Amino acid sequence: METLVRSFLDTAPDVSDMPEVVTDTCPVSLGKKTGRPDTLSPELARVFNAVARYFSLLSDPTRLKILHFACREPRSVSEIVQATQATQTNVSRHLALLHQAGLMHRQRDGKHVLYWTRDPEFVKTCCHACAHMVHRIESDGTLQENWLERLTAD
Repeated sequence: METLVRSFLDTAPDVSDMPEVVTDTCPVSLGKKTGRPDTLSPELARVFNAVARYFSLLSDPTRLKILHFACREPRSVSEIVQATQATQTNVSRHLALLHQAGLMHRQRDGKHVLYWTRDPEFVKTCCHACAHMVHRIESDGTLQENWLERLTAD
C-alpha cells in the first residue's frame, strides 16, 4: 500500500500554489425560487448538467493517467503512451477528447505533438479526488482490497 501512496504523492503536481476553489458558501446562484423546495431552477439544472459533463472526463482511468502525467509539463504523445502503457490509438483518442473539451493544450514541436493541461482548476480537482481515494484506500481495508484488485487488473 505504501507503494501506491508514494507513487501518487511523488508524481502529483503541487496544488498548494493554485487558487482555492472551495468557499464557505455555494458559488452557484440558485436563481428564482420555484415555490417548491424539491424543485431546482432551470439555471441550476443547466449548471448540474455542465458539471456532470465536466466530471465525465474523469470517468476513464486512461484519461486520469494522461492528466496525471501531462499536468506538470508538455509531453509528447509517445511519452504519454509509454507512461500510461496504453496503445497510441487509445491515447490519441483520449487526448483528442480532452483537447476538444478545452482541458489540454496541443502544440506541434517538429515531428512531435506536445500536450499539457490547460485548466489548473481541473488538475486541482483531479488531484483532490485522487488524494481522497488514496486516503480511503489506506483507511478502509475492504475498500483497500477492492481498489487494489482493480488497480492490478489494469
